[in-house]
Amino acid sequence: MYEDPSARLERSIANGVGYLTQAVEADGAWPSSVFSTNEPMAGVVTHHPPFVAALGAMSLAACRHPDAASLRGRTLAFLRATMEPTGLWRYADFVPPDADDSALCSLALAAAENPALAAAPRDGAGRFRTWIPSAEEPVTLFNEPDAAVNANVIACLGDRPETRAAQGWLAELMGAAPDARQRALHYYPHALDLWVAISRAGAAQPPVMQALRQPLLRQILACQDATGTFGDVLRTAQALTALDRLGAGGRVPVVRPAVERLLAAQEADGSWPPCLAWVGGPGQPFGFEAATLTTACSVEALGRVMGQDGPAPPLAG
Repeated sequence: MYEDPSARLERSIANGVGYLTQAVEADGAWPSSVFSTNEPMAGVVTHHPPFVAALGAMSLAACRHPDAASLRGRTLAFLRATMEPTGLWRYADFVPPDADDSALCSLALAAAENPALAAAPRDGAGRFRTWIPSAEEPVTLFNEPDAAVNANVIACLGDRPETRAAQGWLAELMGAAPDARQRALHYYPHALDLWVAISRAGAAQPPVMQALRQPLLRQILACQDATGTFGDVLRTAQALTALDRLGAGGRVPVVRPAVERLLAAQEADGSWPPCLAWVGGPGQPFGFEAATLTTACSVEALGRVMGQDGPAPPLAG
């Protein structure tokens, strides 16, 4: 029986929001898993990093489902409750505050003026380091600049003297060899993660990174594989969102196989499967994943497809 494509997308989004409504804790914390990359699926531990909640809140910002607003509201309350007195955030209580969590949590709360983040440590080239030490918590972790972390800091702080070096670095990486780009990513496993982060910065701070729009679009499309998707489900969803941010979401030949992949991957409970989202850094055998994050990103991607001008792309089946 024929089903209108928009109705199919709407039903998928509703099921995804239904899953998140049950999976997210009453206080707005989003469950995530950390596991050993040396022994996959061994010793999985559930925790609730503000980082995942921030990304989830931003993914739900434009969702029109009636339950999305209350879900987002309690998520933002969780972010406010987990902010340090300094105005920073930390991924977990066993690590110091960091620039990545602090940038995305501030962005989710629409709090771009974050003096503590603007004053975060930078290397000799002016690029932001990941971890933010204090006298009480000196940093002993690997702390070289990560390109995606710098893109997230730019998304929060915008175009200002503190971010100019980071902006220049990302522009250089856009034209760099693939191995050079990969060496610039310490906590993110795929080049697409960097392109998604840069697209977020451009959308959050419109004057920023605009000169990179066309090369960024080419880099994202180059990540598409022979099936027309972008690797795993999480990155396929994030790529759809990034394409929409760049004004290319209406390209049906590009979008349709990715949308089909998302619809086919949705579980019976409305969730999408967890995917490796980031890693523990050099020498750290840890991976992080969250079905809640994959689901929120998929809900956002399908919502953006529905919101594009013209009818939803024709779907199979």
